[in-house]
Amino acid sequence: MSSFISWVKKYPMTMFLIICCLIGGPYFGGQRAIEAYENYMGKAKGADVLEEWTQKAMKQQTLMKADAQGTKEQQVAQKGGPFVDVDQSYLDDAVFIGDSRVEGFHMQSGITQGTFLTGVGMNCTDIFETPYISTASGNVTVIQALKNNSFKKMYIMIGTNDLGYPDFEEFRKNYTKCLAELRKLMPNAIFYVSAVPYVEEAKVQTGDYVNNTNIDTVNQIILEICSANGYYYLNPNEVLSNGNGALATDATSDGIHMYPEYCAKWLDYLHTHYVTADSSSSDSESETASESETASGASL
Repeated sequence: MSSFISWVKKYPMTMFLIICCLIGGPYFGGQRAIEAYENYMGKAKGADVLEEWTQKAMKQQTLMKADAQGTKEQQVAQKGGPFVDVDQSYLDDAVFIGDSRVEGFHMQSGITQGTFLTGVGMNCTDIFETPYISTASGNVTVIQALKNNSFKKMYIMIGTNDLGYPDFEEFRKNYTKCLAELRKLMPNAIFYVSAVPYVEEAKVQTGDYVNNTNIDTVNQIILEICSANGYYYLNPNEVLSNGNGALATDATSDGIHMYPEYCAKWLDYLHTHYVTADSSSSDSESETASESETASGASL
């Protein structure tokens, strides 16, 4: 105790500063403490010390903001665009148009919202001619079913049954026409156009033309059509593939139609790849038809 008293007598001003910090809080610990230090030591100017502390604090705050922004950018990069998750209510005013793979998605993904206009064997040409859709008054075509209806989102998921084209430029022409006719019916809707999901070739029994090389070809064409015409391109292969340009080996029994687990993954993908009506006119980050490459265009 005597040594402490001796220290206090030897360094009274230091003890005073300690008391200021402990009792005086911000008042003594800030400007007044610096003034006292300046008067006692006669060295650094108090204002200079305060300014230095302020600059350090501001710099730290800026770094914290930059770190937070970096985190957001990383999240955007992971999702392929400035998107956040949505629940199924987003799909209340959506219509899904597609073939038997979309029928399977409807029945097994857990989706509870949206209208489905689907048919086994549907492709981009007979969508105008074949009465796939059952109604109270009889079967009608997709185009007829859309008339007198209004949807704010259109999900187009066809192409598997178009893989047998001898000339894929013919597919380009027909697919472009298909989307243009649908847009005439719903000019104010947000159009989401899906890539064709990959297949597991070893299990496919419907023909050699149903293969992943052809799927890559048509998906590249679909992407180019979307980029040229302002449709939003979706690539569910990001979550459905094995990472090597094929459908995951445990996703299907016949190589084409997926089990509920993978239909649910497809739905989760849709929940994280969407735009709002306000932002639908702006360009998004784009991806090619392959699983992870990116390019400019209207892709999600």
